[in-house]
Amino acid sequence: MFKRPSTRRRNSTTEVQLNLVPMLDALVTLIGFLLFSMSFLSLVHIETPKPEVSPENVQQQLEEKPLQLTVSIREKETEIWSPFEKLQPKTLPHTAEGLPDTKAIHEALIEVKRSFINENKVVFVPAANTSYDILIAVMDSLRNLEPTDPPLFRENPQTGIEEPVKQLFPEVIFGNLLGET
Repeated sequence: MFKRPSTRRRNSTTEVQLNLVPMLDALVTLIGFLLFSMSFLSLVHIETPKPEVSPENVQQQLEEKPLQLTVSIREKETEIWSPFEKLQPKTLPHTAEGLPDTKAIHEALIEVKRSFINENKVVFVPAANTSYDILIAVMDSLRNLEPTDPPLFRENPQTGIEEPVKQLFPEVIFGNLLGET
């Protein structure tokens, strides 16, 4: 008679079921953590009025000869001037690092504001290669009055009462939209 075959050789095929719940929990937690920890792109815009091109408005403004205060940033200097020669042009050299001297620009603009207290617009003409950080620093010095600045007062036309001026030149208009140097 034959011997009975051994049971050791027979491999029993049993299915192994993986428990995927802990893996999915870890994946969901990881996705949430990555979404909350990443810094999203923040877009910032600066509101500036567009130049007016209406022929009637331009003709009327040219007859009145407005101040049209202009701040031009060049390679080695900053110039504050008016195309209608309502103020004496002032040239301010850049700092030793080659950056515009925002403090000197701010002080010069306070003197202009004293002479033209009702003026709110300034034409800003940066060079084409001016960096974003320099643009913002100069625009801040054009727009804002510092707490240490001397007080400026303007008469309210409706009430006749002198009110403090809260901003230097809040309306900044870019003058070189084509990127001239």
